[in-house]
Amino acid sequence: MKRKMVLLLTGMLAVVTLYGCGGGSGGGSGSNGESSEQTETESASNTGGGVTLTLYCNADDMAKPYMQKIISLWEEESGNKIDQQGLDTDNAETIALTKFTTGDIPDLYVHFGNSNLKNFNPEENFVDWTDAEWVSDIQDSVLPQATYNDKIIGLPFWEASNSGCFYNKKIFDELGISQPKTQEEFDKVCAKLLENDIQPIYLAAADSWPILYQFALDPVLEEHPEYIEQLNAGELTYAEIPEFTSMCEWFLSAAEKGYFGKNFASDTWDYCSEVLGTGEAAMLFCWDTWFDTDYDSESYEYAGEDFGIMPVFMGTCEEGTYEGGNVNLMMANKNGDHVEEAKDFINFMSVPENYNQAFDGISTAAVFKGQTTNVNSTQYEENKDSVDQLIRASSAQPKIVGYNQGEGGKALLQLMSGDITVEECIKLIDDDRIATLKSFEQE
Repeated sequence: MKRKMVLLLTGMLAVVTLYGCGGGSGGGSGSNGESSEQTETESASNTGGGVTLTLYCNADDMAKPYMQKIISLWEEESGNKIDQQGLDTDNAETIALTKFTTGDIPDLYVHFGNSNLKNFNPEENFVDWTDAEWVSDIQDSVLPQATYNDKIIGLPFWEASNSGCFYNKKIFDELGISQPKTQEEFDKVCAKLLENDIQPIYLAAADSWPILYQFALDPVLEEHPEYIEQLNAGELTYAEIPEFTSMCEWFLSAAEKGYFGKNFASDTWDYCSEVLGTGEAAMLFCWDTWFDTDYDSESYEYAGEDFGIMPVFMGTCEEGTYEGGNVNLMMANKNGDHVEEAKDFINFMSVPENYNQAFDGISTAAVFKGQTTNVNSTQYEENKDSVDQLIRASSAQPKIVGYNQGEGGKALLQLMSGDITVEECIKLIDDDRIATLKSFEQE
């Protein structure tokens, strides 16, 4: 499931620097993060006692059934144990950062692969998996999130999804509407729905994050990966990216034409099921697993299976786009006492037989190419060729330092409401990004 995630930064993050931070266990390390304490480890294993690895993870994330399953499988096979330290869900990243800053670094750490990862100094603290055999088994739409400075620093092991524009197939069929293939065709679809007194798109703009403007940026960043580096280096602004302006212009035009209805400024996410289920609106920007986990198929005329998936069109990509999942990474402390055991656990997680046991029956898109036991959404299965052809890795949210789904959405809401101009909207989003970027600067 997509995270409704706003970049988590506190005043502490703005001043903390972790470069040169050592391992929390105090153990020495050789080349490639290999432990110098192997004799002690082998002795413990020979006596049947095994070792205990510490794992820091958001408590809610730790409780996921596939996480508990993979941990249980490894403990049973290896004879080792994992001390699961679930961190308070609302403050997990801040708590973890405090521990890392004081040298309290666990053997294993789970982090949502976004730009905040920089605070944890991945190159100094985590094992480099670039040459691991399992790298080739990660879906292309997921692998970029495991990459930091061109190195693979963790195993993506999480729920995933296929995000796109979900549409009411029955309404489209009744009105003779075909799935659009271009931005122009999509806009014509919206116009035809309006002609028939149907709101084209439900946009829960009052909550700001559901505006999901990263969908417009992902294809741009795929075509111009240098934008990410330039933005993060302070060498480029959003105003200098033509497609960013095009995106803002499309949102403004769509709002003025009525694509989002009359009440988008007060519409909230809580009413998605009702508005879609009654047919008041025909489309929604969302992720496919939402229809399995959140959509109320029992209460309304239209059930989840009545919706299909098609590309998102937001003014930046002629053929449209889908976005791949945002995922957690399992990372190993390369400076700890139990590096080999931590690496063994992650390698164990990457084995098809093992991850297929863990994800058996879970409603999720596949993170691994060899993943077969997960349950794909009906929407994906019905339009698989289109999704596979046009899906892009989530890039804006995890890669742009200072990207803020909530604050950016607020600025776009002001634009769509007529309170600010396109130029003022871009400046608001950029100023927020730059303020965060400056907070990352090392003193």
